[in-house]
Amino acid sequence: MPETLSPAARTPESTVPPQTFWSRVRSRVFRPWMVKFCAGYIALVCLIAIFVPFLATGKPYTCIIPAHHGVPMRREFPLFRDLTSVSWVLLVVAAALAAQTGYGILTRRLPPDLRRRRRRIWLAMVTVAAVIASVLIVTLHHNQLDATNYRSLAAHGEITHAVFAPIPWGYAAMEPLGKNLINKLPSQRHWLGTDGDGRDVLSRLLWSTRVAMGIGFISQFIALAIGVMVGAMTGYFSGIVDILFMRLVEIVESIPSFFLILTFVAIYGRHIFYIMVILGVTGWTGYARLLRAEFLHLRQLDYVTAAEAAGLPLWRVLFRHILPNGVTPVLVSASFGLAGAVTIESSLSYLGVGVRPPTPSWGEMLNAAGNPATVFHWWQALGPGMMLFITVLAFNIVGESFRDTLDPRNVNAG
Repeated sequence: MPETLSPAARTPESTVPPQTFWSRVRSRVFRPWMVKFCAGYIALVCLIAIFVPFLATGKPYTCIIPAHHGVPMRREFPLFRDLTSVSWVLLVVAAALAAQTGYGILTRRLPPDLRRRRRRIWLAMVTVAAVIASVLIVTLHHNQLDATNYRSLAAHGEITHAVFAPIPWGYAAMEPLGKNLINKLPSQRHWLGTDGDGRDVLSRLLWSTRVAMGIGFISQFIALAIGVMVGAMTGYFSGIVDILFMRLVEIVESIPSFFLILTFVAIYGRHIFYIMVILGVTGWTGYARLLRAEFLHLRQLDYVTAAEAAGLPLWRVLFRHILPNGVTPVLVSASFGLAGAVTIESSLSYLGVGVRPPTPSWGEMLNAAGNPATVFHWWQALGPGMMLFITVLAFNIVGESFRDTLDPRNVNAG
């Protein structure tokens, strides 16, 4: 007599939500504890870069200005009033990422097809809203230069109930010369000491993460955009298109980006925008070569032939059917590209041709620490040196984990 199964035991395995390819990759990539630590460190540095105006600044979140000369007492918010356009745009990006992550968590119990469709629609809506908000901020917002010393006003009672940031020093705020706080060792007032201009080292160290992460991510975004377009066209069409574009790749590869940046700095001056753009327009060739090789292989597969036979538009065949299956090596290479961009920017700033003072940078702070052969202030070099070392190491470790996971010859990937 056959055994009777309960309804729970007869539940088919299909009721368990299947894992997607990227969910399996994500679980395998971040399995080692070292990769988890490096990914957490990168996320922490990115959060610091976004929210550093709320962590290290001399402007209070809020304060009350007493009544005087017939003007009634009022409450002001100097920090929020004086946020720059860059800070507002970064806050919009952070809000968009948080909205997308939160929506993904809320819809994780939906059926796979419905979940993917709703997430795509939500992603499109969030992206459009973020782009519109960023354009409006850049167009309509005007940065204000507020040189008021709110700490001095609070000490003399000219403002009351002032709420300052955890580190009440901006990256350019200098201690008065009369206090003799130049090149001072770490203390309770300045946790990492001061530099040669009496500026707080910890505040400048936190603000410099914005320069490093900004140059790294924006330059690689530009490189990825160009490399994906060129690699897709050359790999799919081949022939004369492949010949022409590959000659262009060889020409760009022959241009040394380091000396090109030096040339632009000598002609147009020091600006972070030039570094981002030059690193992007000269760093896409490796991505184009990788994607070209993937497209040459994938275009011969049956599902691509079926998509072409169905009469799908060219852009849909390229970017909807082929690209998702060939972009993985490019993403692995992008993690190493981020580390390289951070290193190049630090090298330029160390040589004095990077970002424009008083904007802080890890390389500029290392240079300001002095020469070990003459006068060397170790506390000024310790922070930026460790941040640069750990950041580059973290990107490389995460990239190597991605490469090992996506390598089909790696028997330990499963």
